Amino acid sequence: MYNINSVDLSRYDTVFCDSLQALKWSYSNGLSMSATIKSSAPAVLWSKNKNIHNIESRWSTDELEKFQNTIQQLTSDVFDAALNVVDIERELAVTISRSAYHFQKIIYKAACLEDSDFIEPRLFIHVDGNTGSVGNVMNSPWDQLLSHNLSFLSASYTLKNDKWRSSTDKGGGSYLQRFKVAGYETIIYRLAVKLMKIIPDRIFSKELFMPNENELNIEIASSLAMHGVKIIEVKSEFLPDIKDVSLGVNTELLYKEILPIMRKRVKQWVAPSAVDVTMSLFKCHIEKQLNQFKTQVSKWEKLIIKSDTKKQYVLVNAPGNINGSALSYVCRKKGILLMSSQHGVTVEISKAHNTAQILFDNSACDIVFSYNPKIVEVEKSTYFDKSKHYSVGMPLRLIRMKHMRTIASKSATPIVYISTNLYYMGLSLSLKTDYDRAINEQKFVTEVLSKLPHKIRYKTYPEDNRWYADNDPVLTDVELANNIELFSSKIDMRYLISEHSIFITTCATSTLGWPVMSGKPVVFINQKENTPLTDEAYISLSNGLFVFNDDDNDFYKNIREFLSQSIEEIERLWENKQKYHKEMIREYFSEYESGAGLRATRIILKDFLD
Repeated sequence: MYNINSVDLSRYDTVFCDSLQALKWSYSNGLSMSATIKSSAPAVLWSKNKNIHNIESRWSTDELEKFQNTIQQLTSDVFDAALNVVDIERELAVTISRSAYHFQKIIYKAACLEDSDFIEPRLFIHVDGNTGSVGNVMNSPWDQLLSHNLSFLSASYTLKNDKWRSSTDKGGGSYLQRFKVAGYETIIYRLAVKLMKIIPDRIFSKELFMPNENELNIEIASSLAMHGVKIIEVKSEFLPDIKDVSLGVNTELLYKEILPIMRKRVKQWVAPSAVDVTMSLFKCHIEKQLNQFKTQVSKWEKLIIKSDTKKQYVLVNAPGNINGSALSYVCRKKGILLMSSQHGVTVEISKAHNTAQILFDNSACDIVFSYNPKIVEVEKSTYFDKSKHYSVGMPLRLIRMKHMRTIASKSATPIVYISTNLYYMGLSLSLKTDYDRAINEQKFVTEVLSKLPHKIRYKTYPEDNRWYADNDPVLTDVELANNIELFSSKIDMRYLISEHSIFITTCATSTLGWPVMSGKPVVFINQKENTPLTDEAYISLSNGLFVFNDDDNDFYKNIREFLSQSIEEIERLWENKQKYHKEMIREYFSEYESGAGLRATRIILKDFLD
């Protein structure tokens, strides 16, 4: 990769660039204003420059839907094919299938290229700068896909005056407020972990390993600690690949089984010139995943020490990744049950998440504790299910949201819009590109929020990973509105529940859980092409919340008129929904009103530890 300062930019009439800052710099340093710019970045495309082309415009809604609806079958086929190979055990087959799922992002990008891109001069401006926990994800893989084009050049541009910080769940109010959210169970858990390190090991007959946390895991662990189970925290960070790790896998036999499946998929979607290079990237991707799997196995074997005298279990959060598969493998080999618990309401309400079954907890765990019967029903029906399922209810941290009273203040902002407008630098569960989602978000801001007679707080999503170099262009319109306060601090919404009376949000994601459990009025926008509700969930949520469909006639007019009512009138209408709201919570959020941790503990002690 070249430093952009050493490149003669005037030589290129077609450039791949996803940074407005990098593009402006390039224009001032020799790039022709008439050069064709291929980009997917909302900020770059916002300019409406006729020479700037949305490279993802080849994806229509119908094409994206067809692409996504066939992913589940693909992952099933790859899983079955991998299992047919000698020495490929289930956890590794899951890892390979999951790798095929994640590789769809590369295919999605490869499908944006034309045959001419592989033979004619092309420049890619790669962007470097501060990013999030997973490293630099601000660039499409053009340098990989076009590496065989002898007239292709990749040049690096480093962002100037660059700032980026990850989100936090530790802010958002006083220590008292944070304690109210975290609760006594968190205190018990933290103290138990510290105290149990210094208590003689012989005292304990039962041990629980905790690689990571979520709200329900903390509650379960604190309850188990009160029943005399030793809680042991173990680190779960990824390790760098160990090159000399023996794979123990006949990769040639593996490739013989899975490569034809993927080649058929690739040929269906990408230009002929892109097929071979895309397949080469897939093969490298699989090799890296195999090596990472074995590396993580090596780590877990050192961290999870089997005892001959103690009953041991592992309780993990979100194991639907390569790290979780490696942990699952080690636990099975050592005869230790692997448990997980739900970390947010999503799967049971989302129509789009069916394509991502391979990422569900139940593909890796022996036991899964869930919030409600509906997600149990959904996960039991998935192709990769291997778990025993228990519905125990939501953790107290969510249940106590209804006790977060609104802070009375003349300057208080009564309505908060909780944005779920996330960008992914490519394929997501949405049927819209990043740019299309930005356009939709802007229209909602300008056509609805900015025209309301109330003060509005616009809460951005606390994204840890930086997908694009430039600021979200939608926020410009937010800042221009006289009645909207932009709240972009990376603080979890749970710490802001008490500051507002009415919540507006979109998309069937885990974000919905916090406002729903507050007991306050919730306005939900069901976006039909962006992570919509399932048909069943739609009926229940329409009764229990204020639901608007973004594809209805007069959608903007209707929701604007509804939100223009007085706060008191909206709250009065909300009271009429209470019966249905409670029914909705029982079915799609929490089967029980409290006691999730204790309920799970009793199951563990009765059915597994005793």
